[in-house]
Order: sequence, then C-alpha cells, then structure tokens
Amino acid sequence: MTCLTASRGATAALVLAQTLAVLYTTGFVWTLQLMDYPLAARLRDGASESYMAAHNQMFWRVLAPGLLVAGVTSVLFVVARGPAVPLWAALLSLVLLVLIMTLSGVVATPDRVALAKHFSASVHAHLLGVSWVRTAAFTAWSGLDAWLVWRLMR
Repeated sequence: MTCLTASRGATAALVLAQTLAVLYTTGFVWTLQLMDYPLAARLRDGASESYMAAHNQMFWRVLAPGLLVAGVTSVLFVVARGPAVPLWAALLSLVLLVLIMTLSGVVATPDRVALAKHFSASVHAHLLGVSWVRTAAFTAWSGLDAWLVWRLMR
C-alpha cells in the first residue's frame, strides 16, 4: 500500500475536520448513553415505544453528518496523509470507524427497532451494553485525534 504524501496544510485540515466530527459524535453518544437511553426505560404504558420510534427517526439525522466526515477523513488518512499522521494511527481510526458502524448499524439498530415496537428490559439492557462499547470506541477515537492535533502543533 502506498501513501500519497499530503501537504502539512492538507494534513492539518484533515486532522481538524476529523477531530471536530469525532468530538461532535462522541458528545452525542455520551448523551445517548447517560441520558437518552436510560430515560426510555422510565417511560411506561406505550410512551417508551413512541419515544423510541421518534428517536429512531431522528437518530441517523443527528449522527450521520459527524460520522460521514469522520469516515471520509479516516479513509483519506490511509491513502493520503502527511508525516504527522502515522500509518498505525490512520489504520486505528479506520478500525474504530468500522467497529462503531458495526455496533451502530448491525447490533444497536435492531435493539432500537425492537424497543420501538415493545419495551423489553433485556433488549434495553443489551442496547445499553452495546452502547457502552460504542461510547468507549468514540472516546478512544477522540483521544487519538487529540494526540494527532497535539502532534501537528509541535
């Protein structure tokens, strides 16, 4: 695999774009984890289902912009990066993206859809558990990006 060398300015722009996108999505998933999902369990008599149905309609609209920018920059880091972005950091960014997308789309989405139909404590607990892994992955990604920003500033 060859790497096109990006200029320092282009590398800085990519790092900044990814950092802002990842910080945005990290804040969003922490809000989901600490507030949104736990509150869904407190609603009763059909309110939980309607809440989750509305949540599911808005979820990707809120998450997609940050995730899209982070995804594009992750791919660009692998193929065109400057010396401030080591290959291992670019690959780790891509691995975190794949992990998060898999957890969000393949694992958490079926749980959210199920909860919109009927509240189940076990499905809710599973969603919270999966979301902790996703939240940890986003937090690690934020740390990686903070390190890249620091590296660029040296």
